[in-house]
Amino acid sequence: MSVADEQLNVGDAGTRPLATSVRRQATRDRLLEAAAEAFREEGLQGASVEAICTRAGFTRGAFYSNFESKEQLFLALLEREFARRTAHLKTQATALEPELRECGPALEPDQVAGYIVDFFMPETDATTWFVLETEFLLLAMRDPSIARDYRDFMVRFYADIAEAVAHVIGVAGRRFTLPAEHAIPLLSSIYERELRTAALSGSSSIGSFDGLGNQLAELLFAITEPLPSEG
Repeated sequence: MSVADEQLNVGDAGTRPLATSVRRQATRDRLLEAAAEAFREEGLQGASVEAICTRAGFTRGAFYSNFESKEQLFLALLEREFARRTAHLKTQATALEPELRECGPALEPDQVAGYIVDFFMPETDATTWFVLETEFLLLAMRDPSIARDYRDFMVRFYADIAEAVAHVIGVAGRRFTLPAEHAIPLLSSIYERELRTAALSGSSSIGSFDGLGNQLAELLFAITEPLPSEG
């Protein structure tokens, strides 16, 4: 595909912009998939624009008509990955709702631990993504040009997660004793600590999701309380 194929232009019939837009999105998707593979194998710093283009089968011109930099591409990739995680959590929440409603306030920490494992079990290689996210965080801390976008993105992500988690907790007959947006980083810190331990040990996954579930359940009961009874 040539660079010209990546440029948006208007046709007399009014159909060319739509077709070009579809092609442009397909190009972005292929670049994102190629980047995901390159980043997993070579790391954020090691994967070059040339390597990503070669994997995708595009020229550098095609790359730069879609992304300003490798860092912008990674942020787009991170947004896509986090959108998938959020959708996965919401799907898991929907699946767990009937059982949680039935158990309600009678839930005990050991039961909650099991639900947490089901709720947070990642679909993808969580450890690899944690390493890549850490690399990008370091870049953002050093580069003001991407720091704001990264910060705003994380604020949106935590807000989406807070909404999903608060809903599940409400279904189970409990509520946070502090704002949900403050509670989620606390829960995430335990999850990220386990990922960090796994990454440092060279493991591709968390060693014990059961142990993680127990830790999160203990904290969850410490920062939530039963909903007041009606009437």
